[in-house]
Amino acid sequence: MKNAHQLRSVFMRELSAYFNSPIAYIFIVVFVTLSCGMFMSNFFLVGQADMRFFFDMLPLALCVFIPALTMRLWAEDRKGNTFELLLTFPMPSWKVVIGKFGAAFVFYFLALAATLPVAAMLFCVGTPDPGTVWGGYSGAVFLGGFYLALGLFISGLFADQIVAFIMAMVVMFFFWAAGWEVVAGTIDGWIPGAGSFLANTLGVTRHFTGFEKGIVDLRDILHFVLSAGIFLVLNAQGIEDRLKRQAKVFFAATAILGCVIILAADVLLADMPLGRLDITKGRLYTVTEAAGNILARLDAPVTLKLYITPQDKMPTAMKSIEQDIKDRLEELKVVSRGKLVLKTIRMDAEVFDKEAKENGSQASQLARHGIAPISVRSIDKDEVGVKLVYASIAVGYKDRDEEFIPRILPNTVQNLEYEVASKIYRMMLDKKPSVALVAPYKEKNVDASILEMFKRMGQPAPLNMRDDAFRALESGLQYENYKVSRIHLTEKEPIPDGTDALVIVAPEKLLPRQRWEISKFLYEGGHVIVAAQSYTFDYNQNPRGTAITPKRVSSDMNDVIAPYGVKVDDAILMDSRHELINVQSNLDAGPVAFTAPVKVPIQIVVDQESMNQKVAITSGIPPIFYLWGSALTIDHAKVGDAKLKETVLINSSPKSWKVLTSGSMLTAQQVTEQGKLFQQFPLAVMLEGKFPDVFAGKTAPDWDEGAASAKANEAGVVKPVEKKISAAVMPDPKKAKPGALLVVGCSKMFEEELIRDNGSMMFFTNAVDVLTLGGALVNIRNHQPIIRRVRPLSGADKALWRFVTVGLVPCAFVLWGLLRFMWRRQEKERYLKMLSAQKSVGENV
Repeated sequence: MKNAHQLRSVFMRELSAYFNSPIAYIFIVVFVTLSCGMFMSNFFLVGQADMRFFFDMLPLALCVFIPALTMRLWAEDRKGNTFELLLTFPMPSWKVVIGKFGAAFVFYFLALAATLPVAAMLFCVGTPDPGTVWGGYSGAVFLGGFYLALGLFISGLFADQIVAFIMAMVVMFFFWAAGWEVVAGTIDGWIPGAGSFLANTLGVTRHFTGFEKGIVDLRDILHFVLSAGIFLVLNAQGIEDRLKRQAKVFFAATAILGCVIILAADVLLADMPLGRLDITKGRLYTVTEAAGNILARLDAPVTLKLYITPQDKMPTAMKSIEQDIKDRLEELKVVSRGKLVLKTIRMDAEVFDKEAKENGSQASQLARHGIAPISVRSIDKDEVGVKLVYASIAVGYKDRDEEFIPRILPNTVQNLEYEVASKIYRMMLDKKPSVALVAPYKEKNVDASILEMFKRMGQPAPLNMRDDAFRALESGLQYENYKVSRIHLTEKEPIPDGTDALVIVAPEKLLPRQRWEISKFLYEGGHVIVAAQSYTFDYNQNPRGTAITPKRVSSDMNDVIAPYGVKVDDAILMDSRHELINVQSNLDAGPVAFTAPVKVPIQIVVDQESMNQKVAITSGIPPIFYLWGSALTIDHAKVGDAKLKETVLINSSPKSWKVLTSGSMLTAQQVTEQGKLFQQFPLAVMLEGKFPDVFAGKTAPDWDEGAASAKANEAGVVKPVEKKISAAVMPDPKKAKPGALLVVGCSKMFEEELIRDNGSMMFFTNAVDVLTLGGALVNIRNHQPIIRRVRPLSGADKALWRFVTVGLVPCAFVLWGLLRFMWRRQEKERYLKMLSAQKSVGENV
C-alpha cells in the first residue's frame, strides 16, 4: 500500500506539471495538427481507407515530439535545484523513475488518443481493415513507451532542457534511421552486413512494420519492452549511484552492458518463433482453411527446392528474404503435418550465369523453366549498381514434372501460400483443365514460311509475333497451368474436345454457325465467359478541351446470350465513381509529345462495395478499372423460365446513369451528374443450370452460311447464298448437363495495358478457376491485402472531415486549457483572499 502511495505521489506530481503549464496544450495541439494535417493533406487525393501513411511517418515524427515531452523530466529538477530534494524522499530511486515514466506515458497516450478522429473518419467514409488500424495504434503505444524511456534516460544526463531535447532527438533519429533501408544499404556498401545487422536489431522501423500490417508479433513486443526496461534500469542506476566513487565508470560499463543485452536478445529472438497474433480482417497473414484442406489431402511428400543466393551476397533489401520465405513455408509445413520437405540450394548468380551458357549444366536446365537470376538494385560504396540473385522454388510431387515459382521478391512473399498450394493442387489433378480462348489478334509482318512452320508443328505463333491486346489472358492462364487453346472459332479452329471453359473476349461479328457452336457448348454442360461492350471512344484534344466521340462496337453477342435472359445494354454507361486517365495529345507541340489528364464518368472504377462479397469470384479482390464498360440488362422472367440460377457479381455505384447517343460527340450536359436520374446497374452476372437448346428443331448452319453474304455485302453485291447441307451433329437431348454462363459488360479492362494494374486479372482467373475447378484456389488467391476505397464525398463533406480530424481536438484542448487556467486563477485569488483575511484577523487580535 505504501509503495503504491509513493508511486502515485510522483506520478500525480509529474502529470499535474504537464497540465499546470502551457506545455501540455501546446504539445497536443502541435502534435495533432501536424500529424493529422499531414495525413489529411493528400488523403482525399489518394482515396484509400487506411492509415498506412499516418503510421509510416509516425516513428520519425515521434523523434521530435517525444524529446519535447521528456526533456523536462529530470533536467527541470536539476535546473530548479529540486533534484536532490526529490531524491531525499523516503522512497527508492526506481520508484521516482517509474512515476515519471508513468506520467509521461499517460500523457503520450492521451496525445495519441487525440488522433482517433482520423480512425473514426475512416470507418465513416469507407470500410478500412480494423486490424491494421488497431495494430498500428498498438505499435505506436509500444514504440512510444520505448522512446519515452530513452528520453527519460537522456534527460537524467543533462541539466539543460535544450541540450536534453537535442541529444534525445539525435539518438532517437539514429534508432529510426538504423531501420531505414536506404541507410542500411549505404552502410552495407561500405561494411558488408553491418547495415542489415543494425536494421534488424536496433532499427525501430523493422519492429514497427508488423504492427502496421495488423500483425502483433511477440518478438517485436519483447524488443520494445526489453529496450524500454533497460533504459529505465539504467536511469535508476545512474541516479542511485551518482555519489559513489567511480560512478561514471560504473555507469558507462552498465550502459554498454545494457546495449549488448538488447543486441543479443534481438539476435536470439530473430530466428525464434514465439508466436504472433493476426488481427487483420480475414486473418490475411494466417494460412487459409482452403490451403490446409489441399495440403491435408496429400498422400505423398512434396519436395520444395529453394534456389537462393547466400545472404552475404544479397543486396540489403533482400537479405531477410530467405528467412521470410522459410517462415512462410514453415507455416504450410505445420498445416500439411510434415508432408512438405524443404531443401535449400545455394546459388551464386555469377558462377551459375557462366554455367548457364553450357548445355546440360544445372543452371541451363533451370533457365529453361524460367529460373534465372533476378536483377535487383544495390548500393556499393555510394554507387548504385545491379546485382544478380536467385530466389526461386521448384515443387516436386510423386513422378509429376516439377512446377516452378520462377521469382520471389520481398513484396511477393505474402503470395507464397497461393503459389505453393496452387502448384500442389494442380499436380494432384488427373489432367490439366483446358480453356479455349476466343479473342481478336493480328499476326505481325513475319515471314510466311515461319508462320507455316508453326502451323505444321501444330503450334500457334509465339506471342511476340502478334499484335495482341489480350495476350495477358493467355499467358496468365498458362502460368496458372491451364492448357490454353487460342482459336478463332472457325471450321479449322473449332472448340477443342475436352474443353472445360470457353472464354470469348471482345467478340466481333459472329456467323450463325459460331452462335450455334457456343449454344451447343452451353447446352452440353460447358462453361462460357463472355466479355463484350457496346462502345469504344476516341479522345481528340483541341484548344477548347477534349472531344470524346463514341464508336459503336459491331458484335452479335447479344444474339447468343439474349435467349438466356441477359444482354449488353445499348446505352452508354456513366458512373460518378470514376478515375482520371492521361490521353496522348494530338495538338501540334513540335517534337515534344505530351499527355493531357481527362476525367469523365465513362472511366468507371468498381470497388468492393459494388462487388458481391458472398461469391468467391469477387470476394476480396482489388478495385477494377471498368473502362468504357456497358451495363447489362437482365430479363428475370426469361431467366426464371429457363430455370437458371442468377447471381449478380458486380454492380455499378448507386450514382450511375445511362446516355443514349447517335454517335456524335459527348456533350458537357451528358457527362455531368446534375439533373440525372441515378440508378444501380448490373455489370457482371453469372447464370447456372441446364441451358435450353436455342436451336431446337432447326438445322445446324453450315460454316459458310453468313460468311458469303457478308463478303457480298462488303463488295456491294447482294445475291442469294446457296444453302449447303450441314454435316454438324445436332445437340443430343441426353447430353444436356448443367453449365454456366458468365457475362461481363466490358472487354477493355482485359487488355494488356490495363489488366495488371487493378483487379481485372484476379477477377478473370477467379472466374476461370471457379468454373473449371471450384472455389478452393480462389479463396487462397483472394487472401491478401486489398486497396479499400473511400466513397465519393462532396466538397462540404471533405471540409467537415478535415475540421473534425485536424481542428476539433486542438480546439477542444485550447478551450479546456483556457477554462482550467481561469479556474486555477480563481482558486489562486480565493486562496490569497483567504490568507489576507486570516492575516487581518491576526492583526486585529
